Amino acid sequence: MTAPRLATGIEGQRKADLGDGSYVNPIVPGDHADPTILQDGADYWMTFSSFQSYPGAVLWHSQDLVNWAPVTAALTQNIGTVWAMDLVKHQGRYYLYVPVLQDAGTAIHVIHADDIRGPWSAPIDLHIHGCIDPGHVVGEDGRRYLFVNGGRRVRLSDDGLATDGPLEADAWTPWQYPQDWVVEMFAPEGPKLF
Repeated sequence: MTAPRLATGIEGQRKADLGDGSYVNPIVPGDHADPTILQDGADYWMTFSSFQSYPGAVLWHSQDLVNWAPVTAALTQNIGTVWAMDLVKHQGRYYLYVPVLQDAGTAIHVIHADDIRGPWSAPIDLHIHGCIDPGHVVGEDGRRYLFVNGGRRVRLSDDGLATDGPLEADAWTPWQYPQDWVVEMFAPEGPKLF
C-alpha cells in the first residue's frame, strides 16, 4: 500500500488541491465542524463551529471551493460555546446567526456587517432560548424567519436583528422542495447550501 499524494503549503501543511485538477478530502483538515457556506458572486465564504475559541467564527474565503484561506474572525466577544451557525447575505448586509451554550442554557445571537471582512457588530441576543441550529429563510412575501431545532420557527424583524413574534411549533415545511430532489428529511433545521 502506498501513501496518498499530498500537496503542501508554504509552511508544510497539507493542502487539498493537488495542482492537477483533483483534490483530497477533507478540504480543510482539522477540527472544522458544522460548516456554513455562503456564495457571494464569484466568492465563497465559510465558517465553522468555534466552540470556546476566541476570537471565534473565523471566516474563510475561496473562489473554487477547494483552496480556502482564513480572512477574519467575525466573533470577537466571548458569549459562550458557539456551533452550527448560519451565514447569510440579505439586501447587501451579512448576518451570522449563532447558537450559543451558556450557563443558563442555549440561545441564539446574531452579528452583522456591511462588509464580510468586517468590522462585525457586537452579538445581539435574539432571546430565542432553548434553541439551536438556526436556518435563515426569506419567504415569497419578503418576510424573514429563523427555523430552529424541533421543527420550529420564529419571524424576524425586517432588519434581521430581533424577533417579531413568538416561537412557532410544527413548522416543518418552510419551502417547497423541487420535485426531482431526493430528500431524506423535511426538517429545515441546520446549515444549508443552495
